[in-house]
Amino acid sequence: MGGVVEKPVQVPAPAPAPTPTAAPAAVVERALAAHPGVLDAVVAPSGDGVGVLVVLDEMSTALEVREDLRASLLAAGLEVEPAVLPVVRLPAPPLGTFEELAAEVAELAGVAGAAASGAAEVSRYEAPDAGPEADLAGRLAGFLGLPRVGALDDFVELGGDSLVAVAFLHAVQEAYAVPLGVVELFTAGTVRGIARLLAERPAAAPQVA
Repeated sequence: MGGVVEKPVQVPAPAPAPTPTAAPAAVVERALAAHPGVLDAVVAPSGDGVGVLVVLDEMSTALEVREDLRASLLAAGLEVEPAVLPVVRLPAPPLGTFEELAAEVAELAGVAGAAASGAAEVSRYEAPDAGPEADLAGRLAGFLGLPRVGALDDFVELGGDSLVAVAFLHAVQEAYAVPLGVVELFTAGTVRGIARLLAERPAAAPQVA
């Protein structure tokens, strides 16, 4: 009689150690170093995520840098919204939080200087409100070939020109039965501004599916 053959016990292989998630600041620093339009930069902690002060060349915008940083963060598995503040030169250390630095830059620039240089304008994504804002943002993103458009993103900084403006405004008129001119679009500047124009007009009842 044959003996009982015992099957070897299958010991499960240990689960691979989870890959450590890179710190947002480290991801942002690498992305900034690789960006050709960033001449100098400093990363600072922010209550809303991560903030960056950047010195840019003449061809780059804070909006472009912000979206590049966001893409790098998402690629690293980090859903963090970066805020970008363009400055003429970086403040001297010691450095505080991003909000403190932004306040310092605004104070040093003054109202007139900030308006002229854009040094006190922070590029931070703000999601459109539900309803017309979200609809307008989606339409504009489609015309510009962008993955998304924020409520406060400037039409010109997004790459919009007169040809895009005409096509976009035609679509808006068909959807909302409200004619808007190109000058009004450039004056309003943002999705939120356009939505306010529509809301101020009696015929602006949305016809959005």
